[in-house]
Amino acid sequence: MGLRSRIITVVVFACSIINLFLCFYITEQIRTLELQSLRTKIDKAAYMMRLVNARPLYNVDKEMLRVNLETFFDDQNMKSIEVKEADIDLDVHLKREFEANGIDIHKNFFIYHKGIKLGKMKVVYSTSLIEKKLAGFRTQMLYFTFTITLLLAVILVFLINKLMQPVTKLAQAASEIAAGNLEKEIEQNGVGEVGELSRNFASMRDAIQDKINDLALTNKNLEDEIQLKEVNEKKILHQSMVISSVNTFFQKSMLAHSYREIAELFIPIALTILPSRYCFIGELSEDDPGQLDILAIFDGVSDDHTMGNVIKVKPINGILSRVILEDVSVISNDPGSHPDFMEMPEAHIPIDSFLGVPIKLGSKVKGIVAFAGKENGYDAGDKESAEMMAVALIEALSLKKQGDEKLKLEEMMVQSEKMVSLGGLAAGMAHEINNPLAGILQNSQVIQNRLGTKLPANIAAAREVGIELDALETYMAKREIYKMIDSVMDAGKRAAAIVSNMLSFSRKSSSGFIPEDVCLLLDQTLELAESDYNLKKKFDFKKIGIKKKYAQALPKVFCKASELQQVFFNILSNGAQSMMSMEIIDSPCFVLKIFQEDTYICIQIRDNGPGMEANTRKRVFEPFFTTKNVGDGTGLGLAVSYFIITENHKGHIEVDSGPGKGSSFLIKLPLDKDVANPKA
Repeated sequence: MGLRSRIITVVVFACSIINLFLCFYITEQIRTLELQSLRTKIDKAAYMMRLVNARPLYNVDKEMLRVNLETFFDDQNMKSIEVKEADIDLDVHLKREFEANGIDIHKNFFIYHKGIKLGKMKVVYSTSLIEKKLAGFRTQMLYFTFTITLLLAVILVFLINKLMQPVTKLAQAASEIAAGNLEKEIEQNGVGEVGELSRNFASMRDAIQDKINDLALTNKNLEDEIQLKEVNEKKILHQSMVISSVNTFFQKSMLAHSYREIAELFIPIALTILPSRYCFIGELSEDDPGQLDILAIFDGVSDDHTMGNVIKVKPINGILSRVILEDVSVISNDPGSHPDFMEMPEAHIPIDSFLGVPIKLGSKVKGIVAFAGKENGYDAGDKESAEMMAVALIEALSLKKQGDEKLKLEEMMVQSEKMVSLGGLAAGMAHEINNPLAGILQNSQVIQNRLGTKLPANIAAAREVGIELDALETYMAKREIYKMIDSVMDAGKRAAAIVSNMLSFSRKSSSGFIPEDVCLLLDQTLELAESDYNLKKKFDFKKIGIKKKYAQALPKVFCKASELQQVFFNILSNGAQSMMSMEIIDSPCFVLKIFQEDTYICIQIRDNGPGMEANTRKRVFEPFFTTKNVGDGTGLGLAVSYFIITENHKGHIEVDSGPGKGSSFLIKLPLDKDVANPKA
């Protein structure tokens, strides 16, 4: 049922109820008034009957009494009238019939005359006529009211249709809007409440449109947030895998025995995060910053490499130079069109995607981790994971290097304690040996002078015993006694040199400390080594290549030049002998590097010889320890060098070596004059 029908029905129903109520209310009021009027009339008629009928009844005038009764009985509402008097046998009775739709009103009273009770009068009135009138009146009123109601309903229908036309249009617009057609036009030129309603409804439609647009935007934002959340969840899951892999790598790296082993452990763990066909780890070479030392390489590279054995040193060029020199992570999923891949040799392993990440310690680039051959290429997430893994790698390598340096430091401290203990022993031995050695050398020299020279005293003594001095000399030469004496002298001088080294080993010296150019001292020592006779007897020092890497504008160092040159000479001599002892060596070479590090001048002397085992490296500074053949060395050269640097110059000396790696001696001299020469 529509709104109009409901309004009409309600109005008609309300009007009908009101009309019925008014009709019955009015008729009830009229009935009440009529009944009151009838009762008043009955009371007046009873009074008159008493007066009028008293005399005829007293006189027993029945005719007059009947006439009076008939006169009163003319009242149409009277149903019956009766007078009774038993004493005179009087009974006058009149009666008429009424429809049974009213009520009877009884009035009984006695008639008195002169104080004498004459008879009883009984009157009955009926309301049937009043009820009949009221029923007719009610019917007329109902006809009238229902006619008016019908007319009102017709007028109401007309008015409602007229008034509801804008509302109907508004309802149609609302239906279409509810169906989703928010573009439906709404008439807003109405007046009154309907016009206001239309305008408000239009505003509401516009607000709904705005809300729908806002809701659509919100839904889109929610979808974007959900997608971002999914991406973040995947990223978090991937990062947790990376963190787990990093923890696994750290745990394994703690058990690694060498620097390279850590790099070798890193590759299979990294490939679980970044599944790639190839991977290698390179570190900047200490000898040549333009070269990479390959620390570890994935087995797949060796399987697919078509250029023979995989190289252990790689020049920094192309894409590698961009990653290392520019300190940027590089992704290339189309290397064929990338300019940094254009100069690769034809026999190079096939690369269809590449990811290179610099290995950095602080802000300094130390090397590169390179991945290649991932299916579907690399993305930003892969780069982030690789950078996290690279941080873990450099931390593990740094910890290993620090651990190795700590072990070296501990070894040096143990060595230093040994040196301190042996210093006193060396001094005592030197003094004990020096006295008889001086007698041997002095007496040997006297024997040479008395047998080999024609001094007047020698000639006189020979004549006294009847010996010709020339014949004696011939005999001595024939029996090679002079050579034996020379051998004794050589052995004595050699023993004297040992004693001198032992005394240098045991004594500190602070005399002769002046500012010196370390680069010049090392160059002068090289010249001495090239012209040294003892070195030339075994090999030609000039055949050894020399690479110098001296920093510019280095400050001078307070030192004793002769002692530093002795240290340099000992190291160069040992290195040269170790390189020449190799059966096959293409190009023996020394790399000499001098640079400043904080408050120290550092001198690094590196060779490409056979290197040393760990046990040999630990004892290299011990007195009398030597790996040379008997007669080729005393075992005091490096021990004396150690004390010259650590005791006399308050510096540091250490060695880094391994089988097949060559040996590298690093000397650190303090720049502070008071530290280098505290007694100056």
